[in-house]
Amino acid sequence: MARQAAIDPWRPHDFVINWQGSAEPAFEVLSNPPGIAWWLAAVSDAPVWVQHLWMLPWLWLAIWGAGQLGKMAADHSAGAAILIVGSPVAILATHALTPDLPLLACVLAGMAGVLRSGPDAHSRRWPWALLVGTAALFRYSGAALIPVVALWPWLHGERRAAAMLGLVAAIPLTLLALHDIHAYGQIHLLAMTGFQSVANTGVDVLHKAAASLAMLGGAVVLPILCWRQPAKAVLGAMLGAGLGCTTVAVLGMTGTGAFAGVLFSACGGSVIAGALARRDPTDVLLVSWLMIGVAFLLFLRFSATRYWLPFMAPVVLLSLRAASDRLVGLAGVVTMLLGLSLATDDLELAHAHEDASKMAIDSSPDLPAQFAGHWGFQFHMEQAGWVPVEDDATIADGAILAAMKNAWPQSIRGCREAISITDIPDSWPGPRIHTLHGGANVHGHSIAGEPPSPTLAPWSLGSDPLDQLVIYRGCAD
Repeated sequence: MARQAAIDPWRPHDFVINWQGSAEPAFEVLSNPPGIAWWLAAVSDAPVWVQHLWMLPWLWLAIWGAGQLGKMAADHSAGAAILIVGSPVAILATHALTPDLPLLACVLAGMAGVLRSGPDAHSRRWPWALLVGTAALFRYSGAALIPVVALWPWLHGERRAAAMLGLVAAIPLTLLALHDIHAYGQIHLLAMTGFQSVANTGVDVLHKAAASLAMLGGAVVLPILCWRQPAKAVLGAMLGAGLGCTTVAVLGMTGTGAFAGVLFSACGGSVIAGALARRDPTDVLLVSWLMIGVAFLLFLRFSATRYWLPFMAPVVLLSLRAASDRLVGLAGVVTMLLGLSLATDDLELAHAHEDASKMAIDSSPDLPAQFAGHWGFQFHMEQAGWVPVEDDATIADGAILAAMKNAWPQSIRGCREAISITDIPDSWPGPRIHTLHGGANVHGHSIAGEPPSPTLAPWSLGSDPLDQLVIYRGCAD
């Protein structure tokens, strides 16, 4: 999208991409708004390290916003900054060229400005409300913050100010909709609403609910501060474990994945229960912010840990409001250590796909061919001129196909023979963000396979390879 935005800034979605195995218009399948493409367009052809430096202003803004929120809501600036921006899911976002970090920054800094300006500072609140609304230009989940912005003056009896602030926060999304109509003839948000609304059966909602809860307690807000209210934390853990047990039974999950899913569901339940309180307007605002987020997550196509980013701050702030300094210090150390550990594994997984692409290209140096796979593997293969195979396609006799087992490869029909199979081993001894044996996936609630394997946990322990590269040659039937 960034490279397309560099060519045509007005139409970043105007290109074709192989997504979920089929070549389709990006407008119909890429659910992110164009904000990150516009931001990265200026460095779309620069080295990766330059692109990462280009993202640093968002990190600084997120840290400032988290600190300000912590100072106002819980009188704990450093604790809020560490537990929000230093959360495992946020650390993963800071070393990725995705919309997640700008989304987090706009939400944190914007909400900090809205709260900091006070209920009577009309002229000082609207720029911050506009900044919150800008989050929707990076991910549409930012739009869920618009009613939260309006709620703050409403809780102080300012009905007219609440309406005006909500309208201001909606300006970026409104302008984006007008842009979409001019550029594409339809509104991208509405197109994505239909794209996302395909997993709303009872089993789907149960799976998303349990996975979201497990991801919260496992890699977003760890179950440490919740023990300031031990009775609530125990009750929440019991309810979370009950949801986890029900889900793994319905989905037929067994082994390490089932155990990790139930464990982290219990952690998520304790985190939410230990945070809930209702003492003053700030508590009401934070609880409402959290509940709006929960409802939004259940509507999505699938669960992913990063989807918590715009809704994680209230959990931390509610937990901080009555936590001791010792508990906050312990939570900060454990949170940062886990975040860095998961980031190390994430980096290793990225390198695995880059290494696999080099092996595949070396196997056929004079014949760019086809590949099946997603994530970074797709990026590197397309950079080398290889073409993604269509889902359920047939490989021509003598043609070469490189496929990755875990990176959601397309299904292939017809005769083919495997001429090489290479496991990419896991050299990192710590926790894994993607493991079939451990039953965990930080980026979704299932792992590729025939059929896919359901998961709940955002991370686990496993000794299976990071991925497997298979080189096929097509043959005559």
